[in-house]
Amino acid sequence: MIGNMFHLILRHVLLVLVVAAALIVGCGASEPPLPSVPIPAPSLTAILPDATATAPPPIPTSTPIPPAPPSDSSGITLTIAVAPLSPDMPQYDRGDWSHWRDGDRDCQDARQEALIAESLAAVVYESAEECRVETGEWFGAYTGESFTDPADLDIDHMVPLANAHRSGGWAWSKERKREYANDLSYPNHLIAVKASANRQKGGKGPEDWKPPRREYWCEYAIDWTTIKATWGLTATQSEAYALREMLATCDEPITLLGIPSESAPAPKDMPKSPTATPIPTSDVELRYDPDGPDRNCGDFDTWEEAQAFYIAAGGPDADPHRLDGNKDGSACDSLR
Repeated sequence: MIGNMFHLILRHVLLVLVVAAALIVGCGASEPPLPSVPIPAPSLTAILPDATATAPPPIPTSTPIPPAPPSDSSGITLTIAVAPLSPDMPQYDRGDWSHWRDGDRDCQDARQEALIAESLAAVVYESAEECRVETGEWFGAYTGESFTDPADLDIDHMVPLANAHRSGGWAWSKERKREYANDLSYPNHLIAVKASANRQKGGKGPEDWKPPRREYWCEYAIDWTTIKATWGLTATQSEAYALREMLATCDEPITLLGIPSESAPAPKDMPKSPTATPIPTSDVELRYDPDGPDRNCGDFDTWEEAQAFYIAAGGPDADPHRLDGNKDGSACDSLR
């Protein structure tokens, strides 16, 4: 009986040991690895779209720009009123066009203002009052020459006073004529040019006189047309044709409106700018208008002529043409 009890206890002890061993092994072991399942390579059919589907159009690297349609614009357009000269026009009187006025009362008249504005370098004045210019640097657009002495220059009205008179200005009031004669609002209304070129031009329009320097024709015609349009002045038919000829030299196309068609015959009696009537050289006061373009000693043949003009223009008290450099009452001593 004792033996049976011993075997029973031994079996329980062995059972306890087996269970304890199993618990110890289970706590220290890691989970068994998952079974290795091979992962197939990605199929091309899973990446590429269905071959039966319509592929989107490729994106071009650069989109060609179609050429711009031809422009209807013909460049700059200018307009001028073409009309014959009025048969009721009175005789031109330069005295009606009071010029070289000091509009802002700063002691610099319109001539001096133009010289100052157009000088390419700082001007030097004759005195501390800075009323008159002594030296500067100017480019004469008519001839292409440069100048430093204002005595070599005339201040030209781009559209001369006589031409403005014939173009409708004859009907203006004296106040409006004075405004035109001294206008500084448009840069080339008054322009510093070589004196001899201005005197060759006189009161002529572009049908009778053009700047010797052809490179200036384009700007000259633009300025001439602009000034006439601004002031409501007309042009003769021959004048308008001459302007169109000059505008043809511009780099950019310019259309001049208002000009009659070439197919329309020009009137045979179309008046042209009058030419100067020769005046006896002995009549100095008529030959050299004291109120006209600026003069210098080189414009006179003799000292007597220069002195007579000097006196007619105001003498020592005025000397607007600066003929008496040493202020001794005698003009152009170099001609003695």
